[in-house]
Amino acid sequence: MILEEIGSLAIRVGLGWLFLTGAWASCKDKAGRDFTVAETALVFKWRPELFATLGILMLGAGGLSVLFGVFPRLGALTMTVFLVPAAMIHFSKREQAMALQAEIEPALRGKAEAALRLLTTTAVFGHFTAGIKTLSLLGPSLYLVLAGAREPMLIGLGADGHWHGFLTRL
Repeated sequence: MILEEIGSLAIRVGLGWLFLTGAWASCKDKAGRDFTVAETALVFKWRPELFATLGILMLGAGGLSVLFGVFPRLGALTMTVFLVPAAMIHFSKREQAMALQAEIEPALRGKAEAALRLLTTTAVFGHFTAGIKTLSLLGPSLYLVLAGAREPMLIGLGADGHWHGFLTRL
């Protein structure tokens, strides 16, 4: 295996695992599903349940596709599409934290007021960095879309536009 193939495989394993764990956490129980719908509603006001379900399916299908090398370019495209609204949710949560602070702070004094400021600062900074991190994942996902996944994979179109993978050798 050459270094480019090893790098592509490392990107595929990392992104695939990240997306699969996100899908699992979003749908493993009612609390996870409710949380995902509530977060999705920050960006998708119309039918957040539908968009949350689509998001979970994109997480799972994209993760499996990229991880196992079954049409990984298509899976990476799915990931790329998912990442933009996912980042928007984090930026919306940042705004929500600042709005809640402005609403609650007038009723507090002393240590409670300082604690609220600390919590708000943490939430604002955390969601801002999470949004930036989510957008930074566009780089590796776009790499897989544009450059194509490398061997080893089960089946997919390579960077040369031809079929590649284990299943093409059978």
